[in-house]
Amino acid sequence: MDTERKFKEYLTQYCDIEPKDMTGEMRFLEDLGLSSFDFMSLLGDLEDNFDLELDPETIGNVTTIGEALSLIEKTRKTA
Repeated sequence: MDTERKFKEYLTQYCDIEPKDMTGEMRFLEDLGLSSFDFMSLLGDLEDNFDLELDPETIGNVTTIGEALSLIEKTRKTA
């Protein structure tokens, strides 16, 4: 399963938008309606399910689906 599809499937646990309707420009808080707690829970799930260790400083700059996918790919390549 590719990263984007897997990521969007995890994201559906936190919002009511289908993966096929998600775009890279969608913002987690404003467009998808995630609370700060939901966002932090999502990040924990991503670390567990993608076997990543995300830098807390970098996470603060992630606001969209596209940015999150880029961070996942970048983190996987440097691991």
